[in-house]
Amino acid sequence: MAREDFAGAMAALATLRAPIDAFFDTVTVNDPAPDKRAARLALLARVRAAVHNVADFSKIEG
Repeated sequence: MAREDFAGAMAALATLRAPIDAFFDTVTVNDPAPDKRAARLALLARVRAAVHNVADFSKIEG
């Protein structure tokens, strides 16, 4: 992002698609154990923040 290489940043984020899909397929985010749930939600918050550093997808219509 510091180099304003937005295409490169989007390409890097795209590589996260398979691991994130696998995460949701194999992990219960809202685990009954509070420590696991907090760690998983924190991980997802970090992914969301990384995506929002590149683009605000809420601005896209459709």
